[in-house]
Amino acid sequence: MRNWRKWAAGALALACCLSTASIPAFAEEEETAAEETAAAGDSTEAAAEEESSRAEAQEEIEITAEQVTAYMQKKNSCDGITFYYRPEDYEDTISDEDVVDLLDDIELAGIDDATGQVVCTLEEEDDTSDFVIFLSPEGRWLVYMDPEYQKVTMVRQIVSTLDSEFLFLSMDHKTLELYNKDFDEVERSYTTDGKAADGKVTYTNEDGWSVALADTYDALISSARFVTENDKLALYVDDDNAVIGLYDKEKQNMWWSTPENVGHDKRATNTIVKDLSSSLKMVYGEPASRNTTTMRSSGDGKAKVSEISGGVKITYTFKKAGITIPVTYKLEDDYLEARVETADIEEQDTSQETGKLTTSISIMSNFGAASSEDEGYFVIPDGSGALIRFNNGKTMAKSYTGYVYGSDLTAVALKEPAVTEQVYLPMYGIVNGDNAMMVVCTEGDSNAKLTASVSGQSNSSYNVCGFDFTIRDSDSYYMSGDNSTALTVFEDGPIKTDTIALRYYPLDTADTPDYTDVAAAYRNYLTEECGVESTVDSADPALSLDLYGGVEKEKSVLGIPVNLKTSLTSYDQAQEILKDLNANGVSDISVQYHNWTNAGITGKVDVKAKGARCLGGNGDWKDLQSYAASNGITIYPTVDNRTFVSGSGYYTFTDTTVRISGSYARIYDYDLAYGTQSQTQDPLSLLSPAAFRDVYNDLAKNYGKKDLHAVSLGSMMSSLYGDYGKKAISRDSAQTILEESYQSLRDASISLMADTANAYALPYVDEITDVPLQSSGFDVFDEDIPFYQLVMHGVKPYAAVAVNSAATPDEVLLMSVATGSNLHYTMIGEETSTLKDTRLDGLFYASADAWKDSAAQGYAFAKDVLAGLGDQTITGYEQDGDVITTTYENGTVVETDLAKKIVRVDGTQYALSDYTEEGSWDET
Repeated sequence: MRNWRKWAAGALALACCLSTASIPAFAEEEETAAEETAAAGDSTEAAAEEESSRAEAQEEIEITAEQVTAYMQKKNSCDGITFYYRPEDYEDTISDEDVVDLLDDIELAGIDDATGQVVCTLEEEDDTSDFVIFLSPEGRWLVYMDPEYQKVTMVRQIVSTLDSEFLFLSMDHKTLELYNKDFDEVERSYTTDGKAADGKVTYTNEDGWSVALADTYDALISSARFVTENDKLALYVDDDNAVIGLYDKEKQNMWWSTPENVGHDKRATNTIVKDLSSSLKMVYGEPASRNTTTMRSSGDGKAKVSEISGGVKITYTFKKAGITIPVTYKLEDDYLEARVETADIEEQDTSQETGKLTTSISIMSNFGAASSEDEGYFVIPDGSGALIRFNNGKTMAKSYTGYVYGSDLTAVALKEPAVTEQVYLPMYGIVNGDNAMMVVCTEGDSNAKLTASVSGQSNSSYNVCGFDFTIRDSDSYYMSGDNSTALTVFEDGPIKTDTIALRYYPLDTADTPDYTDVAAAYRNYLTEECGVESTVDSADPALSLDLYGGVEKEKSVLGIPVNLKTSLTSYDQAQEILKDLNANGVSDISVQYHNWTNAGITGKVDVKAKGARCLGGNGDWKDLQSYAASNGITIYPTVDNRTFVSGSGYYTFTDTTVRISGSYARIYDYDLAYGTQSQTQDPLSLLSPAAFRDVYNDLAKNYGKKDLHAVSLGSMMSSLYGDYGKKAISRDSAQTILEESYQSLRDASISLMADTANAYALPYVDEITDVPLQSSGFDVFDEDIPFYQLVMHGVKPYAAVAVNSAATPDEVLLMSVATGSNLHYTMIGEETSTLKDTRLDGLFYASADAWKDSAAQGYAFAKDVLAGLGDQTITGYEQDGDVITTTYENGTVVETDLAKKIVRVDGTQYALSDYTEEGSWDET
């Protein structure tokens, strides 16, 4: 028995705050057919055919008290009910055929002593040497008689058929018992003092279990036992259903791994209840049939709980699939960790002919689910960030799915996919009333997928958010000549992701929490746990500038069309642009110089750090570098080596990533009118991660020789993909290779800039650009928030999307100011007509002559507004209509009015029109 102090503390915590988190059922496996339907969040035909609601099983009493007393043998009264037994010769001695028909199904009947009404009819279930077991048709009554059938010795009534068919109450409600599947043994017994609190009655036992029932005794509220604790948290587990409880001592709040009261959800189908009640779900694929099947720990599997140091290990066995998955749940100082070592997953058959392969796992994907009465929201790191408010009524919208670090680029779409933002941070937040939780995926994040749905979606009353993990990917392809039916192929071989790990941090906030508290918690996690260090070297804002050096353009030479390298911004033009900006007061500039080498212009792998002759001579390049260095300007030559054509020692035949289907991964441009793959532009090959180490080692060596100490890796800090051919590189392995490559550049004293950055790149990057100002805008979202900016401000200098690339540049500028972002512009030195019929024709807006003055004016405005705030964290952000209020760590309040185009900083007003010519940029 646990010591009394811990047992009492556990009972008190559960009595105060436990809510229905589990559905007790007998721990032995009941073999059931797995429902081959999609997990919660998808609408399927199979799910739609189920009953739309679940209800208590009710006994139908057809026999009357008069018939019972007239035709059955009276036995004894037990717990206020008098019982009558059916005579053995009833068919011969009773002339009333209707009564005979009734008694065919009734061996024992009970009449309430107080009301005189028949309350139960029962049939013999089984017998033992000590007693005979009787059970009512709907399983609501359990009665024991002595072996001689002379006396009823025990009466029990079920709590709820929606919760458990094995959990029964004594008639005085003082004893609660969990029976085995044969009803001949009590697995666990609990007692109560009968006192109700907050609508609940708590039952306990000497083994540390505490169970809360509704004070009407007709619903299970909670069931768990104490496992371990520290100064801040306590861990509980329900062995019967593998439900985890995390108790926050400071907030006196219990977080559950499954939703509260799910068994009584009026909207839920049986499949959805199983889904929501499961602390682990898995999907397996059958290569032979190309099908997948979802299995749930509640109903489809057996869970065995064993204690380990600091927590519990739960082993989930799915007999039908032949798959066993062990998960450890350990309590740390200020968080709970759930961990799967994939080497410990057992798969009986992984062959392509008859095998069943584990393809995805969901661990506690319903953790912290909110009910239809709760008020709060999920914090979703999609793009800049978004909120999904509980019970927002968007039942017709699709549930949210976002791939952490973006979808795998090797799965090339036949048609242009929708333009959406990316999940850059492997985490999410829950804000529910006075309580908040941050969930972080610390390992396996490269294969994580974030899902969320609100009450009313997927036949459920609950709001849920969680991670799914793809541990074997799949691909679809079409047979030649048939574009109507896609064939699915699964990644074969062993699981290539080593570990999946999640952390659950209850947030300790003095006031009512909000998403800024979640951002602060994640920022602390990055700086304290992940080695992310501040690279902010100025408290004043800077200007981020993208320059494009050259492009290939088709020209006629002696009547023959030839692709020639053509200058867009020569070295001299780049220097003139910078001089003009300096002359107009722009004192701090970071430049990404794209396509500045021959390899960069032609699309080859770029590692040589040798400037393109079409942009000027070596002396011109050195002059540009010298001017930048003497004027506080950092030039990041850009080498985006994600796609390539053959050359520079890398060839499409040997160095292209291979898809799971076995074909090469090619990146296409898409036709603007029809969204189909372009027939006019040749596709580019996706460079295999197997080449990354050599590419970046050569890059570091060559940059060192040229005395270059900064580089922009472009999209290679926000793109992640594997190689599924003979090289067999998973996304997880590719992430490791990328991190090693970043480190090799840092070891060579090279500063890094990125076009947006995934979380794993943050310890290595010095500056970030193109940070989105909005989310993907899915229908289920309620509002956008600058969550990425809230996390990064004061830690990394970052710029928003290019002001001049937007249809409403003044709005982008004001939003950049409101989110503490550096202003960003894209320019070329030549006339934009030069871009026609090139791969860069999307830069039609980027004329330097048209935007240099506006950029300087915008910078002057931003510098006055944000002076002294660059190294401060953002502690508050709120939007009310067109007015955004941003509060900084030092107490400065910046109020941005998007409609009036003015900003107030601690009472001082700044109007954008005072900085721009003719009061508007619309003419620009």
